Amino acid sequence: MRGLNRDLLTAVAKVLGDAKPKGVHRLRTTVRRIESLVRYAAPDLGKKEGRALETMAELRKRAGKVRDLDVQTDILGTLGNGSATKEREVLVEILQKKRQRQARRLESTLKKLHGAKFLSRLDQIAELAGVLQDGKNSALAPLKQAKAQLVEMADDFGSSETIKPSRLHEARVALKRIRYTAELAEDSAEQKEFMRELKSVQDAIGDWHDWLELTERAEKRFSDRANSPLLREARTVVSVRHSDAMSSVKKLFSMAQPPAKKPVRSDRSLRTGARSA
Repeated sequence: MRGLNRDLLTAVAKVLGDAKPKGVHRLRTTVRRIESLVRYAAPDLGKKEGRALETMAELRKRAGKVRDLDVQTDILGTLGNGSATKEREVLVEILQKKRQRQARRLESTLKKLHGAKFLSRLDQIAELAGVLQDGKNSALAPLKQAKAQLVEMADDFGSSETIKPSRLHEARVALKRIRYTAELAEDSAEQKEFMRELKSVQDAIGDWHDWLELTERAEKRFSDRANSPLLREARTVVSVRHSDAMSSVKKLFSMAQPPAKKPVRSDRSLRTGARSA
């Protein structure tokens, strides 16, 4: 926890100097790791520490808005339709302006926190996270708990052929939390393979969601164009990415759920079968 706190301080300092994509991403992921550790350790927090975690969650969301715009700008550049060049340039300009506004808001939030007692609260949370509490701390080791969470998640989603877009995005968020819980475990081949599987599915869903948000943004801008080449290409990519995401999620859930047991035949049916033979 103290190591993560130091990472957070470093990330905050870098983003305050210049909110570059890499620094914003590091800030966001460091906050998620701290949240996962606190959730696993289940420390007995006071109101001030609880408010510090709420502030950190808000900070993560602010960084997330900047990060989303960075990713959308990157994937927009991968559209290869030459006839969409002008539309792409228009959309890039829109994304850059939105990014500047969100980056300013993020930096403003960070400046308020930098001189406040927020950072000292993190040290207090680290102290509390290391205290064993009967009945509150997790009974399972991190990797076992992560696997149990994945099984529970697979049961919750069930075997439905279709998953609504909102639920698919929820799955990505949940998989992130599970992966960060597994990250708390000791290094092992089993841990690395489990995290690799989660990351692969998480990335597939994230790729679809990034394209979906970019396409929706493009639809708002070019909705008056019946034959927008950029929209046609983007919608095609979204459809493919959605299919990939659905396939990867179903595969992961099928691996997580134990195989159904065959019904046990009664003694009577066994005797009947023996006589027939």
